[in-house]
Amino acid sequence: MGDKAISELEARKSPFECRICNRPAHGHHCGVATCKGCKTFFRRMCVSSTEVECKLNNDCFDLTKRNQLELRCQSCRFKKCIEVGMNPLALELKNGEDASKNYEKLTKRNRGSENDEQHKSVITRLHSKENLAKNLIDMLIHLDLKLNQFRSSAYNPTFSEYQTTLEGLIIYGSKIELANAFGPMEGWPLDQQQDLPQVSKMRDIPDFNTKFVPLLPVLDSKKKKLWMFFNILTAIEYAKTFMFFNKLDLKDRIILIGHVALVCMNLHNSYFAVSQKVHLCVHPDGTEQPKNDEYTYRTSSMSLVPLIRCDIQFEEYLLLKAICLSVHGLSEHAQTIIAEERQRYADVLLDYCLKNRNGGPNRYVELLGIIPVLIHQQRLQKDIHIFHISPIISKFPQTFQFLEDIMFA
Repeated sequence: MGDKAISELEARKSPFECRICNRPAHGHHCGVATCKGCKTFFRRMCVSSTEVECKLNNDCFDLTKRNQLELRCQSCRFKKCIEVGMNPLALELKNGEDASKNYEKLTKRNRGSENDEQHKSVITRLHSKENLAKNLIDMLIHLDLKLNQFRSSAYNPTFSEYQTTLEGLIIYGSKIELANAFGPMEGWPLDQQQDLPQVSKMRDIPDFNTKFVPLLPVLDSKKKKLWMFFNILTAIEYAKTFMFFNKLDLKDRIILIGHVALVCMNLHNSYFAVSQKVHLCVHPDGTEQPKNDEYTYRTSSMSLVPLIRCDIQFEEYLLLKAICLSVHGLSEHAQTIIAEERQRYADVLLDYCLKNRNGGPNRYVELLGIIPVLIHQQRLQKDIHIFHISPIISKFPQTFQFLEDIMFA
């Protein structure tokens, strides 16, 4: 990685944590995301000949056994630096510093001898890291396939289902498997002709002249889906599939969904359109919603532009969407879990960029730069809902409750 690439990465405020102490990372040092303190500590230990020992149980940096790190333990901190993969060969040393005992011991292992068991352990971890990255991407590919099958299925929620609270949807079992039970929707693509409602100026918020029938789909045909609602439902089901999500307390899960559902929905919808080689807000039934004469067109289509501009690839999109499953304001327990998961996906994305793109670090920064666009888009959508949509649907006989829970989160 060149100096220019490193400086560009460091100049950008990183949302990720130091792999050693979990404080905010300053950049990638010796191949690992670290803060300035751990970067300096690793260098100081490498050029030292002092051997340090833990005065406790050699688990001062193991959060599976402790509630918080014991930052004063040099032995466990140094061991953690080595375990996460900090490479002493990446250090710039002064004359004579490479003669220290610690540096010689580490570099011997890194360059290493076939008889060095520690060296074999490093190689094993590297291979394991590559396998884990491949398995992670394969899992996301399978999940995306299931999501698209769900959107294309004959499952069409009834009005009573849309009245469910966000908490109810989170607690309820996965709806994604309903795609297998219902099969694909027949009769698609649909006729594009549909008058623009006079009140909402949005085809997803029609002007109703009749009462809702609780056990029937909201629209006048079982083949028509109310995409504004169904897409949010899909984003909720997406988040529920992650193992870490189900480790969170219910309160944290509700907060998380309230702050990331629209972000994930917009990224999914935009990539679906881009993958179809169109620059429009299209859906699996062939309809374009919203069209350019609708109230929400500019807001709904704004995430198409960065995806087209950077020519985002499938694997990049999958990893970026997983990274989006994070938010501030959760409990300390939830923040710890999410930070670890977010860093895992971020590391895989960086490795993917380095291996598959020229200027890998710049590509990584470019992809992360899409996230602020998605967050801004979500903020605009919530404002539009509060000031334009909510006053209209409040006059309906019943409430689209889970939508209200998300929009007012």
